[in-house]
Amino acid sequence: MDKLRPEDKYLDLQDLRLHYLDWGVPGRPPMLLLHGFTGHAHVWDAFALEFRNACHVMCLDQRGHGESGWSQELRYSIDDHFSDISGFVEILGLDPVILMGHSMGGRNALLYAACFPEKIERLILVDSRPTDSEESSKALMQLLMHLPLEAGTLEEVVEAVRDVYPRLSPEVARQIGGYGYRRTENGKYVPKYDTRMGLECERSGYSAESLWSFVKNLSCPTLIVRGENSPFLTREDARRIVELLPRGIFREIRQTTHLPAQENPAEFAEVVWDFLNSEF
Repeated sequence: MDKLRPEDKYLDLQDLRLHYLDWGVPGRPPMLLLHGFTGHAHVWDAFALEFRNACHVMCLDQRGHGESGWSQELRYSIDDHFSDISGFVEILGLDPVILMGHSMGGRNALLYAACFPEKIERLILVDSRPTDSEESSKALMQLLMHLPLEAGTLEEVVEAVRDVYPRLSPEVARQIGGYGYRRTENGKYVPKYDTRMGLECERSGYSAESLWSFVKNLSCPTLIVRGENSPFLTREDARRIVELLPRGIFREIRQTTHLPAQENPAEFAEVVWDFLNSEF
């Protein structure tokens, strides 16, 4: 029977318990989805519903996010995420896997795929910057400034999400806010992600280390997706990535910014279907 709702599952890796949503039936091609910074596994709910019949879809709450554990030692580097993905794929036997990541999740997916290309069936990087830029750092700063560290109501959270992403539907904005925040004993709403990561971003100037040296190792079929009006990934960088790939495709999603999968889900799904069905 096909699942209309995912199962909540947990996996103990290193010093943390990681939560993930399991949408599929074992035996179908595994697909692992990685959210962006401050996000959570439920941002993929609509996408997973559409693809659950073709793939065994799993959505991971990356460390410090959603229902996954927080690192007491603030171990949130790209290397720490790399270790999590490696353990997740190995323990669950997902090799080879269709790997998709958005923003931070895309950077984590890129590094893993570059180091273990033989474990990747296909790779999808969604609005994920390969290096630092003034515009992308400013966009990250604006994101963290707009998302409240404490709110009196869930509606305040939803309004903040829509302030950052006005092209989201009210339903999707509520889903992002509802799963991304929790209500405390005093009735306030606070983020589920480890807010100390935001302080670390501020200290580093909202920068990101360059991953260009890893791009050339992406030998698997790779789809680069950009939001048409994204401040995080420039069109020039997206095209440059594809030029370095032996089997790369670049697609832009119309009328979107940094959340193309959520701002224009129909077109995004169509692009992914075309990619998965393409011959290379």
